[in-house]
Amino acid sequence: MFSKAIKEVKHSIFPLFNTSAKNTGVLGTGFFIDEEGHFLTAAHVINALPKGSKLGYLGNIPHSKFIGKKFIPIEILAKDDDKDLAYGKLKEDILPPLMLSDRNPDIGESISLCGYPLPMIVKSKSGETNNSLDVTAVRQYWQPTIMMDSVRKDFLYKKKFHSFLTQHAALPGMSGGPIFNLQSEVVGVISANWTRRIPRPNGVNLNVENGIGIDLTEVNAFLENILKLRS
Repeated sequence: MFSKAIKEVKHSIFPLFNTSAKNTGVLGTGFFIDEEGHFLTAAHVINALPKGSKLGYLGNIPHSKFIGKKFIPIEILAKDDDKDLAYGKLKEDILPPLMLSDRNPDIGESISLCGYPLPMIVKSKSGETNNSLDVTAVRQYWQPTIMMDSVRKDFLYKKKFHSFLTQHAALPGMSGGPIFNLQSEVVGVISANWTRRIPRPNGVNLNVENGIGIDLTEVNAFLENILKLRS
């Protein structure tokens, strides 16, 4: 169902690395929104940057070429912790931008989560990857799902933004990734999960976990405020 949309989206998302002399890891996912190198991710992804580390970019993993490549610095231009959104820019190796949808998804509509939840980073033996690290095993992950419900501000974990629930949960590393429809248009941004425990007579509780997406109206308001500040 999503094969056509994934063919487009897969070339526009990227992992945000944290890099230091001692450690390298994947914090979350970002995606480009224009041809000037501006991208979106989740604010909590940026806030999770370990002390002494820097944000790094290696392009469209696993579709990039890594021979002789070094981490490209990432510039964060704006961040709103209340909306859990961050806006940044890259000056080189810019990927094709994704289009924002002109409407929110309907309840029951097919949508998909995506990102980088499998940050398998090992020491390279070939010397062809950055700083002798092999990141070619860092893989994209696709989770088709449906939009389940709209959620008002301050309801889930007292989050101060409008959101919506997805049937399937996001995995760690997918935060900041786009939620997209069958037309490969962005309808939200992955933020978190909502877990509930349902007691059962046999004593084995049932855990139910759904994804939380940042509502498109919040994304548009965030971007409009940035444009006002820049003008």
